[in-house]
Amino acid sequence: CFKMNIRTATKDDIPTLIDFRFSYLHDDVGELTPEQTEKLNKQLPDYFDRHIGQDFTAYIAEENGEPAAVIFYITIEKPANTHFINGKTAVLMNVYTKEKFRRQGVASSILHRLIADAKADGVTCIDLSATRMGKPLYLKNGFVVRGNGSTEMRLEL
Repeated sequence: CFKMNIRTATKDDIPTLIDFRFSYLHDDVGELTPEQTEKLNKQLPDYFDRHIGQDFTAYIAEENGEPAAVIFYITIEKPANTHFINGKTAVLMNVYTKEKFRRQGVASSILHRLIADAKADGVTCIDLSATRMGKPLYLKNGFVVRGNGSTEMRLEL
C-alpha cells in the first residue's frame, strides 16, 4: 500500500526539482540537445532560488523519503476580469510521477492538495497545458478544455 507524504518544496529541494523537470521534459519532448541541457542547467537553479516561497510552489509526494511525484504551481496576479474576479490566478506545470509510482493515485492526491491550497489562497482559476498522458487526470478533477481540441485547460475555483 502506498504511504505517501505530500509536502511543499524548499530551496533544499532544488536538485530534486531540477531532476523532475528534466524527467518531465524528456517524457514530453524527447532527448534534449546538449545546448538545451546546458541552458536549463543554468536557468533552473537560479529560477527556483528566486521564486520558491514567492510566486512558485512545488508539491512533492514522497514514499519513505523517496520523491515519487511533483507538481509545479505558479501564482500570478492579473488585472481582474469575469473569470478571475480578484485577479489571482495560477498556472500548473511539470506534473510528473516516476514510472514505478504511476497508476497509484499519486498525481491525483497531489492535485487535490494543490487545489485545496489554491482555494484557501483565493486563487480563482488554474490554467495548464495538458500532455496526452495527463489530460484524463485533469478532466477527472474538473478541468475543462479551452478551445477546439486544445490541450489548454482551466479549472474555475
